[in-house]
Amino acid sequence: MAIRDAALDGPIDAAIGGDTRALYDRLTRGSGLPGIRVNDTLARAFADACAARGARADRLIALMAAYDADEAPGATPLEFLPFCGVAAASARACTDDAAVEPTLVLLHEHADDLRFRVRDAVVAGLARLGGKRGDDLAKRVAPWMDGYHHAAAVLYAVAEQEWCSSLTTVDEPLARVDEAWILARDAPRAAARYPGHKSLILALGVAPRALAARFGVPVFDLLVRWTQSKDPVMRDVIEQNLGGSRLAGRFAPELERVRAAIRGTTAPPRNPDHYVGPTRGRGRKRTR
Repeated sequence: MAIRDAALDGPIDAAIGGDTRALYDRLTRGSGLPGIRVNDTLARAFADACAARGARADRLIALMAAYDADEAPGATPLEFLPFCGVAAASARACTDDAAVEPTLVLLHEHADDLRFRVRDAVVAGLARLGGKRGDDLAKRVAPWMDGYHHAAAVLYAVAEQEWCSSLTTVDEPLARVDEAWILARDAPRAAARYPGHKSLILALGVAPRALAARFGVPVFDLLVRWTQSKDPVMRDVIEQNLGGSRLAGRFAPELERVRAAIRGTTAPPRNPDHYVGPTRGRGRKRTR
């Protein structure tokens, strides 16, 4: 349901005409920044108001989304401007087919933004767009799966109820999840230090679980195939997808099937006769 804030109407129309002062003042004062929580309700109201104005608002949306980290630093009220720009672009694409492709380009550009709130706006925007365009969006984001932050954004978004519940088939979203797994699995060891890689690993522990609750067996088949990996980090990702009460009650046999596959592919100790388990360190202690 669209959110309406009548106090935004005049400033938005003035900003479309070229005078952004009143709008920027209203948004930055109401942003909630530099506090802990950004004002999502205000951002949604702005996005819905722009969507209602159609193509007339596109120039304003592009202007606001384009503010970089120097012009709109993170953790300041100014960061709310690109946050709102990204949200408004997603809202436009929900109602106008012609806006979908330009919006995906814009969201892709901001998926690895230096500011985490802007990256969060990309995830929320994809989830909202996915709620309207479901399976089609799952196909369109295939080119995103070659970048850590970009792939993570897709996984986080498809795990959201808004997008996940609109899917009618699991094939495309499951293909995106598998592509993200391959990207993370084949990453160089140095990538473990990258924030984007860390975000992707976390997202891989979320998206399959959400899809499993919706589609069941095909997702568990994928997890069983993943158990062939010997990387402890990637195997831990599989374990993360087996938790939660939503799956335990409905898919207990499938969960056990995946756990059995994990046990079956776990390498034994090199010399089990001499393995005594973990021991405390006995090295020389550093003194002051």
